[in-house]
Amino acid sequence: MYKKHFSELSNRTLIVLLKLLPDILVIILSGIIALKLRFDTDQSTPIKILSLTNLNYLEFILVLIFIWILLITRVGAYQNRHTSLFINNFKLIIRPSINLFLGIGFFSYITKAEFSRAIFIGFFLIGIFLLILSRFIIHTFLIRKLVMRKKIYSSILLVGSSKKDLESYANWIMENNKLGYKITDRLICNEIDFDWIEEFDKRLKLGKFSEVVLLPGVDTNKNFTKFVHYLQDLSITINWIPNDSGNLGYWQIPYLQEGTPFLTFKEPKIPFSGQIFKRLFDVLFSISFIILFFPIYLIIAILISIKDGRPVFFSQLRIGRNGKSFKMLKFRTMVKNAEEVLPNVENKHGGDHILFKNNDDPRVTTLGKLLRRYSLDELPQFFNSLVGDISIVGPRPALPRETAAYSSLYERRLLVKPGITGPWQISGRSDLDLKTSIALDLNYVVNWSFMGDLFIIINTPAAILGKKGAY
Repeated sequence: MYKKHFSELSNRTLIVLLKLLPDILVIILSGIIALKLRFDTDQSTPIKILSLTNLNYLEFILVLIFIWILLITRVGAYQNRHTSLFINNFKLIIRPSINLFLGIGFFSYITKAEFSRAIFIGFFLIGIFLLILSRFIIHTFLIRKLVMRKKIYSSILLVGSSKKDLESYANWIMENNKLGYKITDRLICNEIDFDWIEEFDKRLKLGKFSEVVLLPGVDTNKNFTKFVHYLQDLSITINWIPNDSGNLGYWQIPYLQEGTPFLTFKEPKIPFSGQIFKRLFDVLFSISFIILFFPIYLIIAILISIKDGRPVFFSQLRIGRNGKSFKMLKFRTMVKNAEEVLPNVENKHGGDHILFKNNDDPRVTTLGKLLRRYSLDELPQFFNSLVGDISIVGPRPALPRETAAYSSLYERRLLVKPGITGPWQISGRSDLDLKTSIALDLNYVVNWSFMGDLFIIINTPAAILGKKGAY
């Protein structure tokens, strides 16, 4: 019975090694490249640090390599836990890296050290780039595939207050196999008492699960806190879905507020400093993208003009931040009288649904199908991003008829600018139902981070090439 658990543990240890060993190699490689760029042959030039004159560049780089790996290790980047299976948490790499090189700057200032700053700036920039690149490659081409094929996973016990809750969440977890979980046991919890704990211990001894997921409703038990402490004493990973999360419509993660003995929920908006940084990133990214891919823009415009005639562009009214409307640009992919024949086209979501999707829409031109398949029709949206209508990453741009049907819950997705790409883009696009799409958007608004934006951007090309939900 322990063979299966041992196999799971071995696979997870393998994944940790697949991140640790490449990190060590790329940091060493970064040091070699930085030294070679500065010195052609001799790396033994001494560094003047107070009275220490026998420390050369090569020795100093070796010390920094050791410290860099140690700092990344200390923030938990290589712990044998579920997040190592499927999450590229770049924050765990970048934050200690920045701290290290800020520390070098402070150290050189107080010791009046004399050495080439270019070496260490190059070491830092090359190292960060190679760390992110190597992790992205390993995650995309190895870890993700193993998770999707259930070769590696975290076995979980679902604990719910009713059979209906267990079935509902079990179906959700099984449908989202990319989460890296496998349900190996379920247990109904009407009351946390001695008899129930005894039943739990029996399940635990069978060794079927390594983590516990506590569903909404379980936390209403008077002994809930004691049970959580009991799991912690057993070193079992606890996943808790708060009781209110089902009513919220998405999983809003509570956090401990300093100075208070309770959990709270942060305000669902991007902080002001984050908005400024996000806007600067949008402008720089949009300009760079338009310049880099301008030949593609030109080729598509010429093809549309020759094959389907003018206009080349299509603009559609969408709702942006705080309910402000704007015209979103796309390359035209439909016949000119598309709106006139719309009533004759079947909606895959149902005739009275506010979202219209049809994977074989007769209004879409031959060229339009090709453009949609690879999302090339959305390239003009970078002009919308440049002028500030939308962001590079954000919720899906909503139609007026959608927002007219929003409740106070759904309106929260309008607290931030919509995006060219977003969680919906890398999770199935048009194949998603409205509830799932909005839940992803709400989760993005509440739990926004710049590293999360980078993760979505990095994963967008793979989603586009996968062509899932693109029609």
